[in-house]
Amino acid sequence: MPFSIDYHLKNILYVTIGYIVSMILVKSLIVPAQQAYLPMITTFAALIFPLHGVRVVTAWLFGGWSILYLFIANCVMHLVLTPDAEFTLKSFYAWCLVSSVAWFSFEIVRMTGINLYRHANIISTNTWRQLMLIAFISSIINSLGHNIIFAGDILPENSLPTMLAFMIGDTLGTFFCFLALMFSLRILRRFGN
Repeated sequence: MPFSIDYHLKNILYVTIGYIVSMILVKSLIVPAQQAYLPMITTFAALIFPLHGVRVVTAWLFGGWSILYLFIANCVMHLVLTPDAEFTLKSFYAWCLVSSVAWFSFEIVRMTGINLYRHANIISTNTWRQLMLIAFISSIINSLGHNIIFAGDILPENSLPTMLAFMIGDTLGTFFCFLALMFSLRILRRFGN
C-alpha cells in the first residue's frame, strides 16, 4: 500500500473518535457505578473498559501503524476530556504501553506461527474468538505494565486486585466493544440494502 497522508489521517480520526466515545462511556456510566463498590481499584481500572476493544480492532486492522494511531488518539483524548490534568512521565509511559499492547500481542501470536492480522485471514465467525484471545493476552501485558509504571501509586495490598481489575475490564470491555461493532455492522447492512 503506498503511503497516503489522507489514508492515515482518516484512520487516526476514526480511532480517535472510537477512543473518545468509549472513554465518555467509561467516565459517565461505568466508573460512577464502580466507584460505589470498588473505590480503591476504580482509580486505576474500570471493570468494563471498551477502549481495549478499540486497541485490539485497531491493531487487527492496521498492524504496526496502530501504535501511532492509538498514541495520537490518547493524546487527543487527554486534551479533549481532561485538558486541565497534569501531564507526567508516567502518563507518557502509560500511553506508550496502551498504544502498543495489542500490536505486541498479535506479534507474540504470530511468532508461534499463527497470523491473526486482518490482511492474513478472511473474516469468519472464528475471527471474534481470535480477537478475544488477543484481547486477553494484551490485557495481561497491559495489567503488568500498569503495575510497573504506577508501582509507587498502587498500594502493595491493592496490586493483585488492580491487575485482576485490568484483566477483567479489558476483556469485558473488548467483548462489549465487539458486541457494539457487530450490532452496528448489522444495522448498516440492513439499511444499506
